[in-house]
Amino acid sequence: MNYFVKIFFLIIISINSSIADDITLKEPNKIGDTTIETKKFGGSTTVITEDEIKTSGAQSIGDLLKLVPGLSVKQSGSRGGLISVFARGQESDHNLVIIDGIKMNDVGGSFNYEYIPINNIESIEVLRGPMAGFFGSEALGSVIIINTKNPTNETQISLMASMGFNQSFGKDTIGQTDGGTFFVNEESLSISGPLNKNSNDVRLDYSIAFQRVDDDGFRIFNDSFNNKSLNAKLNITALENKLKIKSSLFDSWATVRYPTNNSGGVGSYSSTSGTQRDFRHLNSRGVSTTYEIYDYSQIGFDYSYFFNKRATRDSGSNNIDWWEKKKKYNYYYKLNNYVNSGITLNSKLGFEYMDERSNYHTNASSYATDYGHNTYIESFYGMFSINFYESIVTDFALRKDDHEYHGSTYSPTLFISKFINPQIKIRGGYSQGIKYPGIYETYSAISLKPEENESYEIGIDYQNNIHSLSLTLFKSKSDNMIAYRSSGSPSYRNLDEAKYQGLELSGLLKLQNELSLRYFFTYLETKAVNANNTVQQNSYNYANWQNDEALLRRPKTSGGLILSKTYENYFVSIDTTYTGGRWDYENSTTRLYNDSYWDFGLYSDYTFNNSNGYKSKIFLTISNMFNDKKEEILNFTSPGRTVMVGFRYDTSN
Repeated sequence: MNYFVKIFFLIIISINSSIADDITLKEPNKIGDTTIETKKFGGSTTVITEDEIKTSGAQSIGDLLKLVPGLSVKQSGSRGGLISVFARGQESDHNLVIIDGIKMNDVGGSFNYEYIPINNIESIEVLRGPMAGFFGSEALGSVIIINTKNPTNETQISLMASMGFNQSFGKDTIGQTDGGTFFVNEESLSISGPLNKNSNDVRLDYSIAFQRVDDDGFRIFNDSFNNKSLNAKLNITALENKLKIKSSLFDSWATVRYPTNNSGGVGSYSSTSGTQRDFRHLNSRGVSTTYEIYDYSQIGFDYSYFFNKRATRDSGSNNIDWWEKKKKYNYYYKLNNYVNSGITLNSKLGFEYMDERSNYHTNASSYATDYGHNTYIESFYGMFSINFYESIVTDFALRKDDHEYHGSTYSPTLFISKFINPQIKIRGGYSQGIKYPGIYETYSAISLKPEENESYEIGIDYQNNIHSLSLTLFKSKSDNMIAYRSSGSPSYRNLDEAKYQGLELSGLLKLQNELSLRYFFTYLETKAVNANNTVQQNSYNYANWQNDEALLRRPKTSGGLILSKTYENYFVSIDTTYTGGRWDYENSTTRLYNDSYWDFGLYSDYTFNNSNGYKSKIFLTISNMFNDKKEEILNFTSPGRTVMVGFRYDTSN
């Protein structure tokens, strides 16, 4: 079926449906633990709210990030496979991921979004562009802040259960798919409320959530994903609300199986006698303490611990064990909403110490290779937000990072926004980002410089009761990019450079009869520069860095539409996303063009009328609605249609 016919078909269904909704946005007032006010910031920010998450039909954070302009999101195969996020053309390990205030990236920047379930998320904040001044190392391409649900003043219970099937395509030449269906189910339960509601001195509020996923994949063998996660928080308020202590715990256990033979390669069903399994355990714990020493002024201390263990097993000898730990200590002074002569000041000054340790084993049975990573980063930072008469807002940050092996780096960030009137805001700024080398890179080359990115952007936002629009133009350049080269020593060196420019467009249009239309579009140009040298031309990884050529897996054009409608107790949302053609790997020296594709999804629910504040609903989710065969990443077959039905129950009593 022609894709334009499909789009027309979906729009006609939605407009004539008696189903719809008007989403209530509940954006955070501040971005993360910074001085940035969300709606007054001069940079490019997208906030995905809890209501939007629930009605998106998304199965993972990766599905949600696909709806953010400026981000190109690609998944290797089925659920549980590696999700790569390219923000404004940057590398996929250039995104800083923060969950409940804790940095969750591996040493070196990589992160697998699939291991974080979405059923207990309150909001996701995405800052596009480098943000090292506010957030430090790894904030090179974007910052993705995930906030799980906080403890509540009243007891609340939330329950979700769903089940369905994944549908594969027809039989292929190597027997990986047979057109069959495979079972998938999810469950989540969360409870929150006060522990001592009537206390006048010390108040305790808690939340706890458990979620599990059991997905059999979409191929006839060795293709499944299982994940269990626990999320808990405890807040303590005392001394007339001057002392606040917030603690959090996150624990996740995941297993992914891949269709591989004894040597780790993907083969036909008859030749695949081995099963490669990837085990992952994530654990993070954090405590944040603030004390108000006088009006508007606070001192604070944050401690966080992050542990990540990974084990890969196949039927051969290619076993890997790897773990890493991070401990962060953060001391700061804050000034909140200090007003003087029409000028409002928010500021934060602090010192941060990060201790990183890791150990990596190959051939786990014999530990033939065993090396560790032990280092620290010390950081001094200051950030300021100055609001001049509710008309001009300036956000400025400066950070100095001292790495034990890779030297000192200064990272400035400056954004300014001007409100022409309550409906129109113009904005712009300059920012820098850095990322220190990863474990494998540092092992052979301690003297490596951090990767760097500097960016300029300008934009305009418009909003009234019917229409909102955001447009951003950006231009950036990356230096000291670290690349592996098989010839010469050391293997990892600061070699690659690239340039990026483009525009991002997004908006919301509220039509008649409770019909709304969200849209987003990205135009991106990337180019490798200064790659004409002997090392680049004759070594591994040349395919990605051909001088004056586009970088791989970054489409020039991408975008999408989300059409939703409510009527009485019904809601329906139909979305379509487009990913343009892009270059990809064939091998280390050869690139091939990967064709464009469309993706269509549907979400619908019915809410039952319940008394006493209870709310329950049944829902239907369909992804890849037309079971189109697409290839997000070259040589990785993407899943077919997935259909899920479920039940959700929420109460505030």
